[in-house]
Amino acid sequence: MLDIKLAKSKMENEEGMNHLWVQLLRDEKVESQKSEIQIRLPKGIYRSHNLNGFVENEREHIVVDALDQDVIIEIFTQDAIQCGEMTIVVCLLTAATTVSREISIQVVEEDEMDMVEIDEQVVDRIKELSNATPPYDEGTNIVSIQPRIFEKSDNEFSYFEKKYRIDY
Repeated sequence: MLDIKLAKSKMENEEGMNHLWVQLLRDEKVESQKSEIQIRLPKGIYRSHNLNGFVENEREHIVVDALDQDVIIEIFTQDAIQCGEMTIVVCLLTAATTVSREISIQVVEEDEMDMVEIDEQVVDRIKELSNATPPYDEGTNIVSIQPRIFEKSDNEFSYFEKKYRIDY
């Protein structure tokens, strides 16, 4: 019902970045319904809004309409944090059940990042999202403004225009 993966097996302790891929898998016993994804991160690790564009409520839970979807979240460190193994907890909250999964992440110094393992499946999904066109929103108006084009014309003042015009 819930599967989570990290793009990299390790993350730098200072200004490090990684991606968390949360997959919601359909369960035959549970009918499709609105649910929320809660992500609990260790102290010193932060996250940005989800890259899929799902709505996030005031509790910073990601609201999804149906199962068989996935969510990608960028996680990062701002300041230097303690190195070691840390745990990220992802909970799927529905009206009927709560499902939790944990994933460990190794926080290391910058010089230890040489032996990092990269999950190509997660990287490919991130690339798909970055190349996808954003969904059309009818509430958004697109305004196109044509720039002014100045043309010199031959008229009775063209002699003065050529003589005294200052182009910036």
